Amino acid sequence: MYVEGYDLPEAWYQRTVTYLTRYEAENNLLLGLASTLMTDQGAYPDYYMAAVVNEEQVVGAAVMTPPYNLVISHTEHPDALNLLVEHVCRHYRALPGLGARKDVAHEFARLWTARTGQRHALDMAQRIYELRKVRPPQGVPGELRAAVPGDVPLLAAWQHAFSIDAGMQVSAERSQMWAERIFATNLRRVWFWMANGQPVSMVGSTGPTPNGIRIGPVYTPPEQRGHGYASACTAAVSQFLLDEGRKFCFLYTDLANPTSNKIYQDIGYTAVCDADVIRFY
Repeated sequence: MYVEGYDLPEAWYQRTVTYLTRYEAENNLLLGLASTLMTDQGAYPDYYMAAVVNEEQVVGAAVMTPPYNLVISHTEHPDALNLLVEHVCRHYRALPGLGARKDVAHEFARLWTARTGQRHALDMAQRIYELRKVRPPQGVPGELRAAVPGDVPLLAAWQHAFSIDAGMQVSAERSQMWAERIFATNLRRVWFWMANGQPVSMVGSTGPTPNGIRIGPVYTPPEQRGHGYASACTAAVSQFLLDEGRKFCFLYTDLANPTSNKIYQDIGYTAVCDADVIRFY
């Protein structure tokens, strides 16, 4: 068994896509990051991509786009994480964190701490959901509108507010870059829910996979919450993406927020697995 490192996203994708799509919802973030790296070379100037191989068969994969966390696939081979720790360690002396299915995340973190001395702690307990059929909420006034370039200031402000709510360390400058980049490529799209002619909620899509696409961010300003706008917007965007030909949509939730978990289940999202974000320090 050994680890292959990749300089070209296309080569990594061709090597791992069959393995990753066996659990497409669970691995949607890795597949989505690969899509971004293959089609938008300016999105992440630095990246790490690896595959763990046993008898010429992929048994694990990882992607990192510094300064963001390492993302690890599922793996059923007991030695895969040990080898991956050693390979990552040859490239990075320290990691900011990692995201993976709960059991994989904690085992990698244990091995990484033993290998490097970096301590670790749970940053966020998440759940991955998948939707194949939408159950739209009833009685929510308003309609869906796609964002346009003139919305960049609002998009940047709401993305920054979303990052604060989510406990992410995203600067106002990076949020501005995120908003501007929406219209520079076709990888990310954003819609607003419009009520009384005003935007009251925002839902984005990004990270296309072979058969699906990830929903996020989902944000409603505090003064507009409690009216069902996020539910209506998420349901409408999800239906739009299914109508375009996607077999399913994915999203991540914070398990500490029972309201959002219930909202998504009510419109048709079903739980796939728990996925933890680990912080290293």
